[in-house]
Amino acid sequence: IKNNIIFAGSYGTGNGVYRSLDGGNTWFQTSLNFASVGALAVSGNTVFAGAISPTSGVYLSTDNGASWTQTSLNNRSVYSLYINENTIYAGTDGYGVYVSTNSGLSWSQTSLNNKTVMALAVKGNLIFAGTAFEQGVFLSSDNGATWTQTSLNNQSAWVLAVNGNNIFVGVGSNGVYKSTDNGTTWYPTSLINQE
Repeated sequence: IKNNIIFAGSYGTGNGVYRSLDGGNTWFQTSLNFASVGALAVSGNTVFAGAISPTSGVYLSTDNGASWTQTSLNNRSVYSLYINENTIYAGTDGYGVYVSTNSGLSWSQTSLNNKTVMALAVKGNLIFAGTAFEQGVFLSSDNGATWTQTSLNNQSAWVLAVNGNNIFVGVGSNGVYKSTDNGTTWYPTSLINQE
């Protein structure tokens, strides 16, 4: 959501990004209409979109989706985006996490460089990356320079969310896990055996 505009990414060639100006009652396709979009994020006046296929990478729009520009991260499928102050993190398919500190002008691959990153979340100075293929959740405390695997290391982590001191992760077909100690330990919630 940017101001009163809701953006939605859609899957399937020719779908791309839609926007609604009336709280979701009506939707209009933006000019990013040629790729599946796996992630959206907003920073100030800029909307970022992570594209999966057939044209992958990160796109940005400064005019509410009327036009889009592909950034230099243009050859990776992007499943997750997270913006923390002036830093943009992009989770990619098989190439880990990329980071940009200049609004997507340039990107650097972090040391988490060989995983499919489906989800990203930030808690204070900690970055969490949820990975596919039962590789679990990774943690960085230095803006992505180094990463440590948390104790949740045998699940596919599809979604991450931070609420206060709690970190939640949706895992494969095993429901939702929760950590209250920054990923040192994880406990299954009452929502189990759900995909």
